[in-house]
Amino acid sequence: MSMSTDPPLGSGTMIMASICLVWYTFMIALSLLGHYVGYTLYTKRPTLKSPFLQQVPGVSILRPLKGIDLDLEDNLRSSFEQSYPKFEILFSVASPNDPAIPLVKRLMKEYKNIPSRLVVGCIHKGINPKVNNMIKSYEAAAHDILWILDSNVAVERDTLGRSVDLLLEPGIGLVHHLPVAVNPTSYAAQVEKVFLDTNHAKMYLAINRVGVASCVMGKSNLYRRSDLDKAGGLAAFAKYMAEDNLVGEALWHQGLRHRMSADVARQSLGNIQPLEYCQRRARWVRLRKYIVTAATLTEPFTESIVCGLIGAFGAHLWWGVSMLQFFSVHWLAWFINDYFLYHTLISASSFEKATTGPMPLRLFLRAWLSREIFSLPLYIYAMMGTEITWRDQRYRCLSSETSIQIHS
Repeated sequence: MSMSTDPPLGSGTMIMASICLVWYTFMIALSLLGHYVGYTLYTKRPTLKSPFLQQVPGVSILRPLKGIDLDLEDNLRSSFEQSYPKFEILFSVASPNDPAIPLVKRLMKEYKNIPSRLVVGCIHKGINPKVNNMIKSYEAAAHDILWILDSNVAVERDTLGRSVDLLLEPGIGLVHHLPVAVNPTSYAAQVEKVFLDTNHAKMYLAINRVGVASCVMGKSNLYRRSDLDKAGGLAAFAKYMAEDNLVGEALWHQGLRHRMSADVARQSLGNIQPLEYCQRRARWVRLRKYIVTAATLTEPFTESIVCGLIGAFGAHLWWGVSMLQFFSVHWLAWFINDYFLYHTLISASSFEKATTGPMPLRLFLRAWLSREIFSLPLYIYAMMGTEITWRDQRYRCLSSETSIQIHS
């Protein structure tokens, strides 16, 4: 890289340059840590222990349903086919006319040796329809260990066993799984897939490895009902749209740590339209900006473009390095890191039902560039608003961390 011979700069400027380089170094370290955790976690899976205990702890799997999600049958079937010896499944639907009910009944009949129940009807305790839908199942569950598993994800057959292994460790109160996106059939879905399987994944993995705070996404979580009851039970979180994050924080504040097992929650994306992708990203930001405000405000500075410009600026001030050359090397290295992590996660999600495999390099590059370039404009758009859409219903996020429904 070329070096400048400009005159020395003032102390204030050099302090600013130093801050830029410290932040840049921190983000590079965090990105590499996320890659390292992903590789070590998903390529070296531990031997199962809990299924072979003399007294195997029972688990109640709660699957909230609404309508027919993509690959719903395969997703639900993955619950029945867990290799764990003692579990039950409770399917929760709010309406007796839900189109998922015939499929659930057929699977229950097919796997009649697995204890399972269909729980119909919700108890309205707050704004969150998912929580309202699960309250009956939460209260009716036969076992203390609960596995909240969203309807749009599938899991590998040893996931429950490995998760219980971790939950039985001293001081562990929640076990969760990384969401991995597969099978996109549109351009916007490819962008969504790249986001979830690169940027989101490496930050999620790194933050959870450092373990200084709760960081939980609610696609697939295990915890004890007795622990959550100390925080008011599941119903206490119905007033929040981001109940997964707040449940994790409630358990964390009891001194219970979180662990990630060597498993993923595989979500098929199918066809996503560009507007839908933008609405999803905006929803994430708008939900989090009142719950984890500091983390949300720093989010733009963790992105490849802004972070790279910060590093280039600091290096230019300190050593006269060309900002363009620095940024070019930075962006290439960031892309390579993301690309190899992506392949690791796709390999980890290729169980039982075959996925479409990794995208060709040209499609991955197109989706990656789109995601990186539009991340900041989408973030600014999201921060300027408070309205979100979830399951075809509109809500407004409030500064109290709750939300209100918007009636048309």
